[in-house]
Amino acid sequence: MDDSEQSILERRQLRHGYRSLLSDAAARKKEYLEDGGSLLLEDLDRANDLFSAVQGTAEGVLDSRFLVMSADIGARRAHMMRIDSAAFDSLEYVEKVREVLYGPGRSADEQQMAGTPPDWAAVGTVAARFSRQPPRLSYIFGPLMVAAKERRRAEGARRRDRASLSGTQQALIETMAEGDVKRQENQTTKLVQRVHRLMVQTGPVNLFRLVINPDSFAQSVENIFYVSFLIRDGKAYIDDSSGQPIIEACEPPQQEDYQSGLTKKQLIFALDQPTWRTIVDTYGIDRCLIPPRRSKRDDAGLSQISSQVPV
Repeated sequence: MDDSEQSILERRQLRHGYRSLLSDAAARKKEYLEDGGSLLLEDLDRANDLFSAVQGTAEGVLDSRFLVMSADIGARRAHMMRIDSAAFDSLEYVEKVREVLYGPGRSADEQQMAGTPPDWAAVGTVAARFSRQPPRLSYIFGPLMVAAKERRRAEGARRRDRASLSGTQQALIETMAEGDVKRQENQTTKLVQRVHRLMVQTGPVNLFRLVINPDSFAQSVENIFYVSFLIRDGKAYIDDSSGQPIIEACEPPQQEDYQSGLTKKQLIFALDQPTWRTIVDTYGIDRCLIPPRRSKRDDAGLSQISSQVPV
């Protein structure tokens, strides 16, 4: 049975189960560390039961969140591990390894300063007692430390590159100054703020209808770029519990919210031209909620996109 055959109700119930599991896990982190491990095993069993019904990527993402959380808790428990009623001391462990490396007699520090080569074979012999896998050398591709060499282009090559440029292109490159870069960064900040004001006025809306420009693939990518800043700063969130990506502006979470178990996640949004055209046709998008930027041409005949968003 593929993803399309699973009913929307089943997927909602599955997501509800995962969100309940994540909420419980976030609230019981301290109990996980203090418990003997049975509580974490119970929640892992719950996750396994839920995962047996997972068929879509959205539910798989929720499962991966709990997997990351449980792995972090396991790492913390391992760090707190006690052996023979004594806390595990990493420094003492290193000293024991050095004793095996340099053998009995003088201290490891004295032998290292005297230039005595370490006996890694002895360490390998000790480690081999705890592993049935035969040693391999496939992971050794060269020295452990290599100083990266800085490649410098010859002055003649740079002169040839400049000579190959037309007069107009050369003038454009030479007039590009640090102020231009700062101006562009400030312009991006203004655009992000304007998109946020538009989202506050609009309310909940389908993500595709907000960012997809049916007449311009390039501006659709730019719109996603601006919205990503709002997601990163916690000024907007996406809810896909209905099966559709619904985006809405919100107040940025406070530190207390994160301490209560709130997690902030960002995902990679991949968009190519065939996918863009499919979205336009599927949703019947005839206009983008983010107003399009006007295209213009400069004196050199180069096409530019106006950075003004009339919102």
